[in-house]
Amino acid sequence: MLSLAKFSLATFACAAAPAFGAAQSFVAPQGEGAFAVSAPHVLVDGKTVVNDALVVVEHGKVREVLDAKQKSKADGLPVVAHDGWVSAGMIAARSHLATRGEVEEPKRALNPQARILDVVDFAHPELQAALRSGITTIVVAPSDSNLIAGQSAIIKTHGRTVLDADAHLVIAPAGSALRINREPTSYPGAMAMLEREFERPMGAVADVAAGKLPVLLEVQDRDELARALDFAAKHKLKGALSHASLAGELAADVKKSGLSAIVGPFGPGTAPRPLDSVLALAKESVPLAFGLEFGSAPEELRWSAVMCARRGLANDHAWNALTSHAAAILGLEKRVGTLRAGCDADLVLWSGPPLELTSRVKGVFVGGVHVWGGQQ
Repeated sequence: MLSLAKFSLATFACAAAPAFGAAQSFVAPQGEGAFAVSAPHVLVDGKTVVNDALVVVEHGKVREVLDAKQKSKADGLPVVAHDGWVSAGMIAARSHLATRGEVEEPKRALNPQARILDVVDFAHPELQAALRSGITTIVVAPSDSNLIAGQSAIIKTHGRTVLDADAHLVIAPAGSALRINREPTSYPGAMAMLEREFERPMGAVADVAAGKLPVLLEVQDRDELARALDFAAKHKLKGALSHASLAGELAADVKKSGLSAIVGPFGPGTAPRPLDSVLALAKESVPLAFGLEFGSAPEELRWSAVMCARRGLANDHAWNALTSHAAAILGLEKRVGTLRAGCDADLVLWSGPPLELTSRVKGVFVGGVHVWGGQQ
């Protein structure tokens, strides 16, 4: 076994290199039976690397990961031979992908029953771009332009698979939801509107109040964060802070709240302050995941983890924030985020260690189906 913490990180000069390698080293299996993927290194999760390994896939799930001494258990199975690394697919814990911009309601501040899944275009090229970057699961969320923006959805980037049609209620007690031509026009007005909704909750708000539906609290600066934390504590909200780039400056309060944090995207040129905030959250053991925003390239999800690792976040923690920790935040740890037995066979075949920016995605399987790269 090897620890991911021992891997070296490539310089950001690599970011200008072509996005994907041209040469592919494997042949995808035909049919729907069991098969195995062989690779010199299989990254089961952030702390577990199995060398000279086989990932056995059956019925779209990971059956087992075999080391060199156990390979005979896969005798007779078709084998996908890959000469690099294999990992679970990455998870974007917040995005606006595949929505064609239909993510806000310009006239009404409160839209608790709106469902982002109704406007998701499963044929959108953004999903294919995410797939080619190694992202196999995404949260699609409405915009933070509305005080209560509606309900997010969790989908796979291939196959029209919906993991959760009503994953969160998105609430934005932030400046982004304030307007001069409709309420709320001020922070006090926004908080008063939210309080009224929770005094006699109905529909999705009632589900949130009862602890049945988690929230994404969209906040940006420290004052917004403090207000959101107070509101979450008063109403015993479950879920995550989103876009909270400075949440680490109130890390002890975030830890006390029980909320997770979805941060990023970060890329070359990101100032130290938000990266240090992530380190502070990690130090307090606040669950972390990374997200994308409007206009983000899918590659920025991985860049976010690398930027944090370069600043001092442990590499295994950075990788798990892209995979297993993100899955746990979403309540999907038994389905996605690792290559443990029973999880969906969402596999990414890399040319090298995933947290080295010289590494390129060479192939992707979603639910055991070969969907990109190699010989299709």
